[in-house]
Order: sequence, then structure tokens, then C-alpha cells
Amino acid sequence: MLRAGLPMYLRPETAPALERFWQIIREGLIARGAALADDLPDVLEAPESLWSLWESPELILGQSCSLPYRGRLRGKVEYVTTLDHALPGCPAGHYNSVVVTRPGGVPEGVLAYNSRNSQSGWATAREVMAAGRASASGVLSTGAHVASVQAVAEGRADWACIDAQTWAMLQDWEPAAGRLEERFRTAPTPGLPLICAPGQNASEIAAAVEEAVQLLDEEARQTLGVQGAVRLGAAAYLDMPIPEAPAA
Repeated sequence: MLRAGLPMYLRPETAPALERFWQIIREGLIARGAALADDLPDVLEAPESLWSLWESPELILGQSCSLPYRGRLRGKVEYVTTLDHALPGCPAGHYNSVVVTRPGGVPEGVLAYNSRNSQSGWATAREVMAAGRASASGVLSTGAHVASVQAVAEGRADWACIDAQTWAMLQDWEPAAGRLEERFRTAPTPGLPLICAPGQNASEIAAAVEEAVQLLDEEARQTLGVQGAVRLGAAAYLDMPIPEAPAA
């Protein structure tokens, strides 16, 4: 059985829309001969381990952060396409981070970051610090953007870099987000890549995804914040630097 999962923006509020999206993609894959119906999962996975999904030889469609894609997954997966969330100030298929603090705060002190493998939460934080726009006297690993927002709101950390699409969702659904202020937004980088295992037909999978975006109902598109899909190409990611990991 092939595997499929779109876990990066999965929340209880987005799960039904993601499933509708997958059903249209699934039909497109079958119509294009990219997979047989009996080989495709009926529903998306919500894996406990992202790596087990991303590195599976049975992966027909997944979504990764760009940092794992250009790091550990380099040469182990194929690039498919990139969803476009039409984020403010970002070219199609790109995203950025929102630097947040408590009201009246500045991005100094303890940095909350979701993962050492996060482009938006860790790599971008290093970039803004290197540019002199922020500083960190310590770091707090939280495991998720929503946990970073909660840590800053509760005073356990002083600032964080939050994926702009995640921030848009948290403003609707996470009370702690309402207790923070946006300080600035960072430079855009390529958005979260859709990937598949080597040997899958990445071009046909991309076509099925792109068609599904257009066929998805407006309510689901608004919930997911998806406006299109753009084939940025693997090099757009692989040419980006890999940041130093946080100190233990």
C-alpha cells in the first residue's frame, strides 16, 4: 500500500478540508495512471514520526519543511510541487516567518523554536540574528509552532519566528496568538515542498495536485489557505544553506 500525508498544516480545524483535497488528488492520480485505486490509501496519514513517512519507499505524496528536504532527505525523495498560500509580500509558492513577542516586547532574550529541522522556526531565527535584527540569550525547544506561541505568551520565552501560514491559522484558532504582537516579517523563501519516493511519477503527481487545487471547493481552499501550486524545482531548495544546529 502506498502512503500519503500532508501533516505540516494539519490541525483539527483543517483535517476535513485536507481530506477533501486528498480525495480529489487521489482521483487525479488514478485518472492519470500514476497509481491504482487499490494501492492508494483512502485517507491521509497523521504519522507519529514524520521521518517514517518522508523516508518511506511507499510515499506517493508527502509534505516536508524545506530544511529537512535539503538536508537529511536530499537524494532520498523527489520534488513534486509547492502549494501557494498567497502570503503577503511573498512570491507565488514562497512563505516567510513572522517574528512575534509579547505586547511592547522586542526580539531579544530567550528564543522559542519549534525544531532544529525547521526553516521557519530555526533557520530563519538564525538569519535575523545574524542580520542584527534580533538576539538570543538562550533557546527553548518547543516541538511545534503553536507551543512556541504559547511559550512566548506565558513568559517562558521572549520571542519566536513563526511560519506565516501557521501564524494566520493560529490567529483564528489559538487564543495564545491573540496575546502576542507581530514585530516584523522575514524575507521570503521557497514554501514547504511536496515530495514523493524515488520511482514515483513526480510530474503526474504534481499535475494531480495542481488540478485538485482548482477543483477544491472555496470553503476548503479558504480553510487551508491554498490558492495554487507552483513547480519551483528542487534546486530552489537544495541551493539554500543548512544552518548550524542549536546548542544542546
